[in-house]
Amino acid sequence: MQLIQSVISILAIALVLLYFPIAAMQDWLLLRNRKESDETCDHQGERVGGRRVISVMTTNGENPLVVEHILGVLKTYDIDMGLFVIKEEADRFKYSASEIIVPTGYSTPNGSRNKMRALQYGIDWLHSQGYGSETYICHLDDDSLVPEEYISHILAMKEEAGQGHIRLRKAGVHMLSTLADMVRVSNCDSFCHFFNSIGRPKSVHGEGLVIRADIEYSVGWDFGTYGCDDLIMGQLIVKEGFEFGHIPHPVLIAPPVSARDFYKQRRRWIMSVLWANKAVREINSGTMDWFIYRYVVGWTGILGVALAGFGLIYGFYMPIPIEVMLGFNLASYFLFYQYGTLKTSKKLILPMALLQVPVAIYEGGTLIYSLLFPPGKDSFDVITKV
Repeated sequence: MQLIQSVISILAIALVLLYFPIAAMQDWLLLRNRKESDETCDHQGERVGGRRVISVMTTNGENPLVVEHILGVLKTYDIDMGLFVIKEEADRFKYSASEIIVPTGYSTPNGSRNKMRALQYGIDWLHSQGYGSETYICHLDDDSLVPEEYISHILAMKEEAGQGHIRLRKAGVHMLSTLADMVRVSNCDSFCHFFNSIGRPKSVHGEGLVIRADIEYSVGWDFGTYGCDDLIMGQLIVKEGFEFGHIPHPVLIAPPVSARDFYKQRRRWIMSVLWANKAVREINSGTMDWFIYRYVVGWTGILGVALAGFGLIYGFYMPIPIEVMLGFNLASYFLFYQYGTLKTSKKLILPMALLQVPVAIYEGGTLIYSLLFPPGKDSFDVITKV
């Protein structure tokens, strides 16, 4: 029994010390960013003369009605904005936007596949049509949307690239997946916001990514990796000497509609980062170190709950400073989930409070699933969009 207590105590102290910096940083950042995270925040400055904005949505053809819905919303904005859809030649759906059709036989020099291949063709095509330094491209996935204020900000922004914070535009389709996505909201309002606002993006996501057209053409999307294209693009923009900023408006997304889709989506993200380790490190090794620390250690928060339970069962105690840190870690861990819930829907606060431990296990299981059952590098998991 004494040996068990000693082992658990040492493990508990190590986990508490590892998680404490994450807990302290996320709490500080949420307080620091609370005003700028407000969706009513207005952009600063006047519209840059001669600037235009185009929205580019890349789709694999699996969700045409969702794409049409988003295009319909964008058309209601009182802003002159070009609408483009990058699609595959096999996609026979006729979208109500300018279509950029990727030929079936098209290939890139570095052999990029899937979305990167389509994006590379898209920026080459836009460049050939004369879109350059006067144009800012707002990239959207085929389930994401930005409000009119987002576009207004792009027309006035001083940086060459940037991104806003995530919000859910639909909630409750699948309860566990929806609740797990609350962490994305909290992550964006804390870490994404902070690193973007200081011009050092470390958590770039594809939804709502804004890039000046000539810079996107210069950098290109032909990275030849399995995925991780958005993170690599953000790092290269900064490496090339351009500014990356925070857009103080939301990017609206929809969570996966099933557990199967949730795990497929997270597996794609996790393995994309792991398989792109070398490519990212060649640009900025600190970004990969941050990713590994943030996501591996961040998922150990649920272990703090388990260790606290073991402490009660076995009656062992840790040094007072460690006990205090553990209490702080647990409070921060639970509040981080609740913050994202509060920003999404007050109706989900109670379900989150009741289901947070199952949700944490559900989400944390994606890492184990990804490592045990990785996707084929020649395949690309596609999920249902709403």
